[in-house]
Amino acid sequence: MALSKPGDTEAQLVQLDEQLRDIPVSMRVFTLSMRFLYAQQSVGSGSETARKVTKLRDDTRKDALVYVRGVLPLSIELVRSIRDFFEIYENLDMEDWKENLHEIMDDVKGYKQCCSEVVTLLEKIMVPLKTRQDEAKVLVCELTNLSALYEKKKVELEKSADSKMSWAVGLAFVPGVNVIASPILAASSHSDLARSIAKGVECEIFESSAILLDTTMIPALSAFIDGLTAIAGFFSAMEQEVESFLGKGGRAMESKKALHYKMVRQKAGAIGKDCKKFYAMIPGVRTDLACIPNSRTDDNYVEKWLTKQREEIKRRYGSALKGALRKMVSHLSSQGGDTLLKEFDESK
Repeated sequence: MALSKPGDTEAQLVQLDEQLRDIPVSMRVFTLSMRFLYAQQSVGSGSETARKVTKLRDDTRKDALVYVRGVLPLSIELVRSIRDFFEIYENLDMEDWKENLHEIMDDVKGYKQCCSEVVTLLEKIMVPLKTRQDEAKVLVCELTNLSALYEKKKVELEKSADSKMSWAVGLAFVPGVNVIASPILAASSHSDLARSIAKGVECEIFESSAILLDTTMIPALSAFIDGLTAIAGFFSAMEQEVESFLGKGGRAMESKKALHYKMVRQKAGAIGKDCKKFYAMIPGVRTDLACIPNSRTDDNYVEKWLTKQREEIKRRYGSALKGALRKMVSHLSSQGGDTLLKEFDESK
């Protein structure tokens, strides 16, 4: 395998830092959207459009619960794996680090596999959600006045520096939620976006629900997936680079090892802060998710879905299923997710 260039590590570290700053924001916007959609007994008037929006919301609930009970706890574990990786570089001097390269290599490979599998799970959740986004898009188009308001708000936002997260503008149409979201975005260096959303746009509840499903909830989950994909890419790059160091010496190789070690170690402090910000967002996320009603039928659906995914992963890896991935798969159930969340609470 070809040796990574020194600049590759630096670029990967910068990208990881950027993605880790945005991941908790995307996650919270997604759960705030769900909180608004599912905390309501009804989404407004008795019109045909309102009834369509209500059905669309109810059809989405089971997939949202899969995220709540199964995938969210695994995502917390992924961020913990990032923290653990960087702590190796903080806690070991360079000589000890070199002596432990084989163990580090095994850890990195496991972290990469876990990231890839969680991304796959999220992409599977996205398939039915994308279909419902298309249905919501049709409903928004039917509401011509609402559609015009949204386009005006979006154009206003895209003139600002926060166009990267322009999909979050849908929160401006949700009374109350826009107030909660604004300080979260402002604290994450998205001040223009926060001000735009704080202004709000008056509309009916069912109209807010339609535009939230179409423009904000699904794009937020997509941005969350992009962030986890970037984490998987980081671990893939680290796997390639660490593997290139194994069993090799010489002055040139020793210089490359030293450069890699110093760059990762120097970034450890910033990445650690990013992880803490992610953890700080979890209580709010869990509060949002507690608003989603569920029944025994929903619980059965979630458990069957998670069991199916767990068995598929086991079949794909066979005897190669070990380490971090094996642990992750063992928690791929409602009970396993609850265990991970309990461990998270106890570690704080």
